[in-house]
Amino acid sequence: MSGYPIVYQNPPVEEVTSISYPTISPKAVIGTDSMIIGNITISDDVFVGFKNLLRADSGYPYYVGPYTNIQDNVLMHVHPGREHVKINGNKWGVYLEGEISVLHHACVHGPLFIGRNTFVGQHGNIYDAVIGRDCVIMHGATITNGVNIGDNRFVAPGQSVWKQEDADNLPTVPEKFRNLNQNIVDHYYRLGKSYYKNTPLAYAYQSQM
Repeated sequence: MSGYPIVYQNPPVEEVTSISYPTISPKAVIGTDSMIIGNITISDDVFVGFKNLLRADSGYPYYVGPYTNIQDNVLMHVHPGREHVKINGNKWGVYLEGEISVLHHACVHGPLFIGRNTFVGQHGNIYDAVIGRDCVIMHGATITNGVNIGDNRFVAPGQSVWKQEDADNLPTVPEKFRNLNQNIVDHYYRLGKSYYKNTPLAYAYQSQM
């Protein structure tokens, strides 16, 4: 069997002088071989799968909202020293509002905001962006350069969005993808609880101590 998740404080550097430990809800489920480092809040009913790396060691803090699923081999990081996403007057490195799906091998790199009920497909590459609610970002898409994507927008497979004019011209989510994310959120909520209950491969936070 693989090892426990690693949940640990960040090492101090010039960009992040404070030392912080992750805050993880006891209702969250964390898979084996995932690493969560530094000032990261994991909310209720989040599923973090296997071999993910979430490290707030170059910028901070991060927030992962309720019912979000972070599947496998996902990277979450932030540009050194930058905290450019503002929510209610507070600065964040990465802010995932909730009910978000981040599929296998995706990179969600701050400064970054992703709104509620948004889908990020496999090998999605996001670096410095604000993404609205109810969006669908398909597999292999790239979003970067500080663009702001509105609610209910669709990014096609492999599409690159790095100019604001391109972000402004994105189509709305097609009808056949409207329920895509909620179906995945529901599945991973149930799957995470079943992993925790029936296998030694996923843990509620207190069970690691």
